[in-house]
Amino acid sequence: MSVRYQPKNVLKRMAKKKAVAKLVTKKLTINKAALNAIERAGVLSKKELEKIALKVIKEYRSRYKDELAEGATKSAALEDATNEKRLMVQRVQSATLHEITQRVKANYRGEYYRWLPSTAANPDPKHMRKYGKVYRLGRGEAPGDRYGCQCGMEILVDESRLDIEE
Repeated sequence: MSVRYQPKNVLKRMAKKKAVAKLVTKKLTINKAALNAIERAGVLSKKELEKIALKVIKEYRSRYKDELAEGATKSAALEDATNEKRLMVQRVQSATLHEITQRVKANYRGEYYRWLPSTAANPDPKHMRKYGKVYRLGRGEAPGDRYGCQCGMEILVDESRLDIEE
């Protein structure tokens, strides 16, 4: 028996993209209402979501300062830094998948797994060569180690359920 971890299933459980897009305010702070809406989806805890949001905000603030230093107006710098919130959803989804993958790896370290195909629109060609091959968790790169990776894994254990809610 084995346990499957499929990132696409996690993404389906996440909150609606509208809520994720509103996670960061125009003042580059956390929108608590959006944070609560995302938490209710049950994918990650509030603490983990805040960590992800703060990471995204840090990146946005850095870009915002760079844009201002280059002479952009405040509104143009903000728009360029947040890239019209379009990338916010991708960043939060990628960070969420990364966090969950790290949890899976910690829970099943040392176990063997089969690398499953990515559900991304443009899968990494290096990862495509690994599809179907068996590896050991904790040795080398695993699915989800890189942000944006949506490869899955089939953990080859005698369990029938993968508990990622710990």
